[in-house]
Amino acid sequence: MSTYLQLRLDAFDRSRSPLCGDRPDLNGFRRLCCQCPFAVRTPGRVYCERFAIQIRAQEKYALRGWKEIRDVILERDGQQCVICGGSDDLHVHHLDRDPTHDDPENLLTLCGICHARVHTELRREGGAGRVAQVIPGVRHHAVR
Repeated sequence: MSTYLQLRLDAFDRSRSPLCGDRPDLNGFRRLCCQCPFAVRTPGRVYCERFAIQIRAQEKYALRGWKEIRDVILERDGQQCVICGGSDDLHVHHLDRDPTHDDPENLLTLCGICHARVHTELRREGGAGRVAQVIPGVRHHAVR
């Protein structure tokens, strides 16, 4: 499942109803928004022009749709951190750091401590390269 989509022509037809069925609160940050003619998607945010709302990452994590995605990723990764194997305080990390990109290939289970370490390393000079070297190895091990 990829979030990089080739949109059909009807994805630009604003005379049709929005794909969320006029319930963006149930659909935020999901692939339907990416295909909806009323959505403007930029890295890190989704803005619905029909309802004039922006769904921020903090709001997204309370949505039922995100919880379903999170459960799938935790199950796929064996309910444990793919770096240290811990099973407490599990988070789902976006590999590309774009909270709107919920493709399972872009998500990884990390414990709170490893998640904080990854983000700390990403902020350091050259850290993105070091993280990019470590993640594929642990990810290959986790996704079996």
